[in-house]
Amino acid sequence: MRENKTLIERFKQSFTNRKFKQGAYSSLITTIVVLVILIANMIVSELDLKLDVSNEKLYTLTDATKEFVKDIDHDIKIYYIVESGNEVSMVQRIVNKYNNLSDHVEVVTKDPVLYPKFASQYVEANTDVADNSIIVVDEANGRSKYIPYSDMLIQSIDYNTYSSTTTGIDVEGQITSAIQYVVSEELPTMYEVQGHGEAEVSTTLASYLAKQNVNKQTLDTLSADKIPEDCSFLLLNGPVYDYIDDETTLIMDYLKNGGSAIILANYAVSTDKMPNFNSILNYYGVSLVDSYVIEGDSNHHMSKMPTYLVPDITSHDITSDITSSNKPVVVPAAKGIQVMKDVRSTLTIEELLKTSDKAYAKTNIESQVYDKEDTDVAGPFSLGVAITEKIDDVETKIVIYGSNYLLDDSMITYEQLGNTDLFLSTINWMADVSVETLAIPTKTFDNNYVTLTSAQANKWSVFTILIIPAAFILTGIFVCLRRRKR
Repeated sequence: MRENKTLIERFKQSFTNRKFKQGAYSSLITTIVVLVILIANMIVSELDLKLDVSNEKLYTLTDATKEFVKDIDHDIKIYYIVESGNEVSMVQRIVNKYNNLSDHVEVVTKDPVLYPKFASQYVEANTDVADNSIIVVDEANGRSKYIPYSDMLIQSIDYNTYSSTTTGIDVEGQITSAIQYVVSEELPTMYEVQGHGEAEVSTTLASYLAKQNVNKQTLDTLSADKIPEDCSFLLLNGPVYDYIDDETTLIMDYLKNGGSAIILANYAVSTDKMPNFNSILNYYGVSLVDSYVIEGDSNHHMSKMPTYLVPDITSHDITSDITSSNKPVVVPAAKGIQVMKDVRSTLTIEELLKTSDKAYAKTNIESQVYDKEDTDVAGPFSLGVAITEKIDDVETKIVIYGSNYLLDDSMITYEQLGNTDLFLSTINWMADVSVETLAIPTKTFDNNYVTLTSAQANKWSVFTILIIPAAFILTGIFVCLRRRKR
C-alpha cells in the first residue's frame, strides 16, 4: 500500500518539478506561435496579401496601370472566362488585382459550363473562347474588348523543331489596353505611307501598336486625292524612291494645315535622288547629311559596332519616360540630321537624340574603312529632332529620326532597349487624342541581358580578366606570408 502511495506521489510531483514547468512553457510558446502563423496565413489568404518575389515582378501591377485605372469614372467589368478547376494561377492572380484598384472596376469570373451563352454577346460568331480568356466591358457605353488567352502569352518558336515555348506573359498589358479602349472616345489613327520602297511596320511593332490602341492604316499617296480626315499622323518609314510632285504637294498641304508626321531616313539612299522628300524636311528647317554616321567615342556605340549608335538622350516630353527608366536607345545605320540656317521664327526645333563630338559621317557609303578619313564630315549630329510650328490656331508636329532601323525587329524585341518606348512616346506627343496611350511592358521568364557600350565592355573585361584574379592572388600571397611569420 505504501509503495502505491509512493508511486502516486511521484506521479503528482512530476507535474510540479522544474523540468515539467520548462516543458510546459515550451509547449505553450510553440502552440501560440503555430496559432499566430495559422491566423496570419488565413488573413493573407483572405485578403490576397501575397508578396511578389519574382525577378520580373510577374504578379505586380505597374504604376502606370494603377494611376490610369484609379482615375476612371466609368463602371468597368472584367469578365474572367474559365471553367472551374482550369484556372491558370498566374493569370488569375493578376486579373484579381484589378479588383483593388478602383471602386469602378469589378472582376467577375464566368464559368462557360454554367453560362454557355455569356461570351457570345461580346465575341464574333463561331469564336472558340478558350479558358482563361478575358472580356472587358464598359457598362456605360456598352463597348467591349475580347482578349484571347493566347494573346496574353509571349511565345518563341524553335525553327529546328518547329515547337513553341512560352517565354513570358502580357496579362496586365492586354487588360489595361482593353480598359483604355472601351473608355476612350477617340484613339489615334496612323497612316503608313507606301509605294516608295518604305520598310513595312514589322509584326512585332504592329502588335505593340494594337496593344496601344493605335489604329494602323496604309496610304498610297500616288492614288489618294487627300490625306484622310481621321489621320492623326503619317508614318514615312525610310522611303527609297522619291515622291512625285503631286504627292509632295499632298503631304505638304496636310502638314501646313495642322497635320503631324513621323519621318525616318534611309541611310542607303543618296539625298540627290530624293529632292522632293528632302524638300519636305528643308521646309521644316532640317537637312540630312548624305552619308551614314560612325561614332568615334566608344561610350556612344555598341561593342565593336561603331555604326550602332548609342546617342545621348536630351530632355523632352518624348524622352522623359526613357530617361527616368535609364534605358539606352540604339540607332543603327543612321544619317545625321542638321538644323539649317535662317530657320523661320515660327518653327521650334528641339533635339531628342545626339551623337558625341567625336562622331563623323562617311562621305563614301561604299567605304569599308571605319576610321575617319579626310573627306568625312565631322560631327556632332542630331539623330532625332522634334519640330513644331504654330501659326494662329494651327499647329504642325513632326518628329524626324536618322534611321528607319530604329524600329527594326532586331531593336524593338529587346525589352532593355528604349527604342519601342521612344516610338510610342513619340505617338503620345504628337497624336491629338484625349487619352494618352499606355506602354505596359510584357513580363518575360527569360534572363534579361545588359546592353553595354564598347567602352563599358572593355572596362568589365579588364575587371573580370585582370583585377579579380589579381585580387585572389594577392590575398593568397598575403595569407601565406602571415602564416610563415607565425
